[in-house]
Amino acid sequence: MWKAIPTILMLAAAPTAVAQQRGAEAALEGRALFVRHCASCHGVSGRGDGPGAEEFKHRPADLTQFAKRNGGVFNDAAIHRIVDGRTVKAHGNMEMPVWGDAFKWREGLDEDAIKARIEALVRYVASLQERTGH
Repeated sequence: MWKAIPTILMLAAAPTAVAQQRGAEAALEGRALFVRHCASCHGVSGRGDGPGAEEFKHRPADLTQFAKRNGGVFNDAAIHRIVDGRTVKAHGNMEMPVWGDAFKWREGLDEDAIKARIEALVRYVASLQERTGH
């Protein structure tokens, strides 16, 4: 019985390891999507300092501050809704694309692919969060 415990522990940890790997893959995919679609306005660092930022009436959001402004909590669902943009009234300003529609109409993606892209972007933005002093 004692010999089986390490195997049981490995099997119990396997879903977590798979989820972490998928999360890491999503963050890498998210980075590529971010560089392609977001960095020109939000900057590579996500601080709202992209090369096109000065051209806008309102400076693009500093994406590194979401968690800090929310008591140290990064709200995945809220950020997903903002990036998707199809179901929120306030989605930044009118200069920011509604990415749910953009991915559908510009790239011809189905709803599952759109959700996967937006989730990858959310994972990447989560990785950009400035750490609070906690």
